[in-house]
Amino acid sequence: MFSGTHSASIDEKGRLAVPARFRAALAADAQGQLAITPTPEGIKLYPLPVFERIAKEVIPKHPDIAQRRALKNLFVGQSMTLEMDAQGRLLVPPKFREALGAAVVLVGQVDHFALWSEAAWTAHAAAAEADYAAAFAALDL
Repeated sequence: MFSGTHSASIDEKGRLAVPARFRAALAADAQGQLAITPTPEGIKLYPLPVFERIAKEVIPKHPDIAQRRALKNLFVGQSMTLEMDAQGRLLVPPKFREALGAAVVLVGQVDHFALWSEAAWTAHAAAAEADYAAAFAALDL
């Protein structure tokens, strides 16, 4: 399970270090391969088996044909496969680096990661506080 918020940086060569605590699981479960893709909620990183399951099993079941086509064209069509190097780094493609900048935040989302620019994450987290409080109260945890 991927959880937690991790500040990181993309170096001058475009490499992002995956937090050490996730490297072994990604190596074992995904052979170190992840898919990076833009979404309406920002950039996401999926272990390749999770991404493939979504692309092959979840998207085809979407009931709306136009939305299913959009998911195939944008979620799948704009994705790229990345592979961790021996040091646990991912080479982030230029089009994603341009959107993120150098200072980033990797946010665990159970089965994948959200990848935010540091500034965008700070703004998003602050704006989400009210929704979080209401959701937490509704669950009565």
